[in-house]
Amino acid sequence: MSIRVAEFYSGIGGMHFALKESGVDGQVVRAFDINTVANAVYKHNFGEVRLMQRCIESLPMTLFEGLKADLWTMSPPCQPYTRQGLQQGSEDARAKSFLFLVGLLAKLQRKPKYLLVENVTGFDKSDTRTILLRQLVRAGYRFEEYVLNPLQLCYPNSRTRYYLLAKLDAQPRECSDTEEFPHRFCCDVPGANLIQPEIDTNGNVDFERSIWHHDGVRQVKEFLEDLSPEELAHYQLSQQLADRHECVHDVVTPDDRRTLCFTKGYTWYAKGTGTLLEFQDKTGTDSADSHNIRYFTPREVASLMGFPASFTFPSDTSIKQRYRLLGNSLSVSVVAMLMDYLLTRM
Repeated sequence: MSIRVAEFYSGIGGMHFALKESGVDGQVVRAFDINTVANAVYKHNFGEVRLMQRCIESLPMTLFEGLKADLWTMSPPCQPYTRQGLQQGSEDARAKSFLFLVGLLAKLQRKPKYLLVENVTGFDKSDTRTILLRQLVRAGYRFEEYVLNPLQLCYPNSRTRYYLLAKLDAQPRECSDTEEFPHRFCCDVPGANLIQPEIDTNGNVDFERSIWHHDGVRQVKEFLEDLSPEELAHYQLSQQLADRHECVHDVVTPDDRRTLCFTKGYTWYAKGTGTLLEFQDKTGTDSADSHNIRYFTPREVASLMGFPASFTFPSDTSIKQRYRLLGNSLSVSVVAMLMDYLLTRM
């Protein structure tokens, strides 16, 4: 029987592509997002899906009941939980819609059987997580929490994220508003072949240093486009930026097996927004020479994040918009693996 999926915070369709990659027989019956540019990209790739561009918390209960969705996928705004933000958690206005969905779990007559939540790792320390887990216990969900990185699936891109999987097959129980939950996050998924990171005596996980030189991780060159000189010119680093930020940028070669997480500020800010590429065929050139360094293209970033070759942007989506949308998206292959586990073995 086909799984009916409601895709909240659908963005550019990362969850939808993950569903397809998972091999699970599923159908997205409704997608929800308020970002007009993201919605245009989603419709470009999944024109058959009905997409709703309204604030989730303004929608009536009858709509959610009428979806008859078996799975809710949710990748809510991460700004309330990022290290760079104010870390206001549930007090941040951008958490309002997700808290509304969490509250619905106590009210719906037809609850979704499965839930999948993705967010930045700061979410795991937030009060929003605690509110979510209390509601899951009260509603009768069994849940598992993970912290995973695409490096574990041999993608040369470090994007550590928090994931929650929940299944409606537990006995509901009372849960006070003061109950807390231990921070136990798995780095291994049953039945999946993952490279395991190093964990120190304090329980801290190191995905990057312990994995990104692992021989099993694919080389960056497998994800690169063959650019013409004219196309290359759009992505080369200016000499001014090369001189100004030489010690800030992270630079790799095509033979390397790692890149840092690409954020929505890639190409816009120098520090902590992603990795630059040094040309292999320019060996011997000064590494600070702009003719030897370029940005990864949006298509290359998408490939590193696990988006299939079939994923494309509308022609009127600007380069800056493409980077921003990808920076706000997710690792498709990691989510596909989790969907397969959640829907078939958990």
